[in-house]
Amino acid sequence: MSDDESQIKQYTFGDDVGSVDNQGHIGNSGNQNTIGTAVGEVHGNQNSFQNYGTVNFCTKPKWVGKPFQAPPLPPNFVERPQPRRDVKKLLLETEETTPGTLVVSAIYGLGGIGKSVLATALAHDSDIHQRFSDGILWVTLGQQPDILSFLATWIHALGDFDYKPTTPQAASTHLRTLLYDKRSLLVVDDAWKSEDVEPFQVGGSNCRVLVTTREAPVRGAIRYDLDMMSPTEALELLNKCRPGMPMSEEEQGQALDLAEALGYLPLALELAATQIAEGVDWWELLEDFQAEVARLETLDDSGAGSASCEETRKRLSLNASFNLSLRQLSPEQLQQFAWLGVLPEDAAIGQQTAAVLWQVKPRQAGVILRTLRSKALLLSGAVQPEEKPTYRIHDLMHDRAKELLTDSVNPVYSEELPGLGLRLKEAHAAFLERYRAKTENGQWYTLSNDGYIHNYLSWHLEKAGQSQELHQLLQASTPQGRNAWYEACDRLGKLGNFVTDVARAWRLAEQMYEEKPSESIGLQCRYALIIASLNSLAKNIPPELIAALVEKQIWTPEQGLAYAQQKQDSSSRAEALSKIAPHLPDILLPKVLEAARVIQDEFTRANALYSIAPHLPETLLKKALETSRAIQDEFTRTDVLFSIAPYLPKILPEALEAALAIQDQNYRANALCSIAPHLPKILPEALEAALAIRDEYDRADALRRLAPHLPEILLKKAL
Repeated sequence: MSDDESQIKQYTFGDDVGSVDNQGHIGNSGNQNTIGTAVGEVHGNQNSFQNYGTVNFCTKPKWVGKPFQAPPLPPNFVERPQPRRDVKKLLLETEETTPGTLVVSAIYGLGGIGKSVLATALAHDSDIHQRFSDGILWVTLGQQPDILSFLATWIHALGDFDYKPTTPQAASTHLRTLLYDKRSLLVVDDAWKSEDVEPFQVGGSNCRVLVTTREAPVRGAIRYDLDMMSPTEALELLNKCRPGMPMSEEEQGQALDLAEALGYLPLALELAATQIAEGVDWWELLEDFQAEVARLETLDDSGAGSASCEETRKRLSLNASFNLSLRQLSPEQLQQFAWLGVLPEDAAIGQQTAAVLWQVKPRQAGVILRTLRSKALLLSGAVQPEEKPTYRIHDLMHDRAKELLTDSVNPVYSEELPGLGLRLKEAHAAFLERYRAKTENGQWYTLSNDGYIHNYLSWHLEKAGQSQELHQLLQASTPQGRNAWYEACDRLGKLGNFVTDVARAWRLAEQMYEEKPSESIGLQCRYALIIASLNSLAKNIPPELIAALVEKQIWTPEQGLAYAQQKQDSSSRAEALSKIAPHLPDILLPKVLEAARVIQDEFTRANALYSIAPHLPETLLKKALETSRAIQDEFTRTDVLFSIAPYLPKILPEALEAALAIQDQNYRANALCSIAPHLPKILPEALEAALAIRDEYDRADALRRLAPHLPEILLKKAL
């Protein structure tokens, strides 16, 4: 669907298979932001919907000035009507029994069953959009979540770039303040521990929290247990995973036999489909799978043969599917897959990072990434600037990669896959050394930006047990005597990462108090002063100076944009964005538009859009147009529409329609005068509207603006 289309795709309820993105980054779905009309009659209270049988998926989230962090629907998405209907009803119709009570719902189910994709499908449902009109926040936790970093991402998504939290408690409290009067859906995906969920249970009674988890007890949550796919849904998924390869009637029967053996688990089905697409026969794959399950059962001591151990059998089914897919890899590819276990859960990497991880050339790394993706061992991630793809690893695959990373090089059983025989600390240290080889004189701040290492360097240092190295990183100075790591992050517009690194180092300094109290106190004081300095610096740089520093190439464009976003006052932020936009490369303009879109105050948002419109390419102008349509104030909306109209000739008729709809005589005349130079056929109508203005000053001003564009016959009338 092209960007200027607003066509809606109709679906019936369902769920479940494929990849989901993390941290709220819309990523490759960023060009999809128009919403469909909700199906179902709404009666009075927004929570009362009469029809749950059909849904209009939003091909584009409609919210403007509202965060939308949900990932896109996966390409192999298959409808599962009952789960969607049930969970949607929980979200839309749960009564607010006590003022101030935050309602929490939790989707429980086995790994690979499709919990995340059910949540994704709900996030793209237009009825959900209507109910949660202030947007959707999304976080994927995993087994070892970086809570503070995720909370900071939510704070930024709500438009607050100035607040710099140093503890999860402070960040959670601040979020509670930002969300107390909002109608937002907060999705906490892949939770493993109840204590990890609690910092994200923020907001007032108009918000809802939706958690997906295998077994974590979520405090106060309404539980929903997700079951397997039906045979029909499983068959549809197998077909979708093999585009252009329709099944014969005989193959359909074989496919159903295989799906039943796989337990109708979406992830296992997708892995199987990739092998079938590579030429493996259905019956051959089924035999191999059954043999692998039998082998795993003999090694498993949890009683997989018992009828009460359905979960264990499903787990063995997934492991068997993983093993069959991994055995298709060459020994070198298997080792490369194992190294993915050193990455953070749900982190996205591109070929530059993969080249360092695998010690190959970037082009070769790209080939390997695409190979693993074609075998369903990797998921697609968000597209980086300049249309460079990234890849993620499913949490279950991530677990398997970590196992291979630490398993013995020489397994006891010949059927077992060989591992790398590393301890996790050693693996992190080895990965860091590969990056250190890319530095100048071993100085981390000299690393080039690959979209990954500046985000996760401090995390890897902690996992490698190198906390002193982290403290040294934050103390290193440039030849000019400035904080070197701050300068590196600042230059890339990653001040948020620097704050997260300081908070991590601060926490580690606290932990060393018992052994080294003096050093601990000294480090904590240092980090407190750094945060205080950052808060002061961001507030005191005027917008004009930010733009001048970028224009004179004293600051990088990323650096200038980062400071503009940190302006706490929305008017100052809008002014800074408008000042800096003319000096930014096209690759950063989407971030400028997004920063303008999340400004809460409509008038200020309109001013920002008005100012940056002349600098936006056509694709972004269309998004700016959608933003202007969501502005409630009639004149403000029309004013922004006219600022965009000259650059998008196709929308001039819409601009005219909007102008004619303005009730106030003066506003309508001014609007017509603004658009008339770009739509000459309405010049007579614009002139009549101007002449009808009662106030002499306003009438003269309107005529002055029209005069240069009037033909001689109309100019005489104006005079």
